[in-house]
Amino acid sequence: MIRALLNTKPWRLVVLIGTLAPLAVVCGIRWEGTGGAVSLASLLLPVTLVALSGQLRWSLVASCVVSTAIVIEAFYSGGPDGGAGYRFAAALVFIVTTLTLLVTTAVQVLRTAIADSGASLTSLPDLDECGQGNRSTASVKMEQDTPDEFPVLLETLEDIGHRISMNLDLDTLLPAIVSTATASLNCDQCRVYLWDRTGTSLVNPLRTASAAIDRFVPNVDDGLAAWVIRERELITAEQVATERLLSAGLSDDDYVPHAVAPLTAGGDLLGLIVIDELRQPSSSFRRMLDTLANIYALGIKNAQLFRRVEEMALRDGLTGLYNHTTFQRELRSLVRKSSVNETPLSLIMSDVDYFKSFNDDYGHQAGDDVLRELAQLWKAVMPDCSILARYGGEEFIAAIPGRDEDRAAELAEILRSTIEQHPFLSNGREMRVTASFGVAEFAGGTQSTDDFVRVADQCLYSAKASGRNRVVRHSVRPVISLRSTS
Repeated sequence: MIRALLNTKPWRLVVLIGTLAPLAVVCGIRWEGTGGAVSLASLLLPVTLVALSGQLRWSLVASCVVSTAIVIEAFYSGGPDGGAGYRFAAALVFIVTTLTLLVTTAVQVLRTAIADSGASLTSLPDLDECGQGNRSTASVKMEQDTPDEFPVLLETLEDIGHRISMNLDLDTLLPAIVSTATASLNCDQCRVYLWDRTGTSLVNPLRTASAAIDRFVPNVDDGLAAWVIRERELITAEQVATERLLSAGLSDDDYVPHAVAPLTAGGDLLGLIVIDELRQPSSSFRRMLDTLANIYALGIKNAQLFRRVEEMALRDGLTGLYNHTTFQRELRSLVRKSSVNETPLSLIMSDVDYFKSFNDDYGHQAGDDVLRELAQLWKAVMPDCSILARYGGEEFIAAIPGRDEDRAAELAEILRSTIEQHPFLSNGREMRVTASFGVAEFAGGTQSTDDFVRVADQCLYSAKASGRNRVVRHSVRPVISLRSTS
């Protein structure tokens, strides 16, 4: 009974006061010592720090250590004040232990208040739940976090929020989302689906070669995913199993994961997060997933915006192709790879014929329309591995890895013919343009990137000087020393 009392009651420190204070007085009188000039703050500091750790038994140990130190000081130091020194030592013991009791009690009260506030917060409904009467009892039950879990959840969410907000690279952000979600939600499977470039279907950017992992593939038109997209609300397998209206409307899915939550930020639905194979059910699961989905959505939104800003810096604003600076950097990388791997690399350089006269006749707006449409033709003809750029003014350029000069010249001829036959439209008017092309293959060895581009540029000048609307290859180009300026 006494042991239980000492282990459970904060006021057990009073017992310590009643024993240590007389002990200090008795020892001081017996050895005729006096109390040392020990600072009260230095005595209280270790006790307070230990009390803040929440281990009350160690608070008692700390109080014993401090009180013993006072007794030893009274034993070894002498002075003329007689019994006053002993009384001072006893008073210090009393003050230290009393303040320890107060600090420990205050810490326990604070912890209780935090837990109580956690229970109160988790019992409040979400704003978007107000007025909705169709929520199941199971859904509400899952939102009632236990008081002991609340401080842990706060620390977890704070850490996750910090990690996500600091990551602006979508390629590394998505794996971080998966790892933090599986750890904090205690599940084995987490998949993130984002809209594709067309904005019509959801894809998993981290999808592996194993088809077994994606047992649930979101269908934006029917089933569970379509419901979440439409309602913008988290849904669990328990809801589907217990709510008759939901189960009837979601019968199209062959497999239902544990939970699917929308990823929304700024009113935009960015995608879905799918949680499956929960290792251990938790009363805080639903609220935790809902909060995590909001954090993840903000992180994804920030990463997408950052990538968009980066793309704006890398690309030409009119055509959407790479700009001159970006192309030079990418070309240097391709040249290094070609030199190391001894693989072919070719350049196609082009210039719109008589473009200055075209702008004078039709206006600069029509000229911009032609340049935009030319960029689309380049994209349509060049292989996916190509690096395309608007090199300056009406000049376009493409670096094509894995293609020698012969194959690059064939592509250039296809593009030249396509441009010649293509009707360009601007303000309802149909216009025709042609372009000249120069083709060169990287020679390897000591040839620099600048020399490589210079060779292709010389071929382009030869094409323009020899009549325009043609393709000139480096290996068969005529010797032209003058450059046409129009």
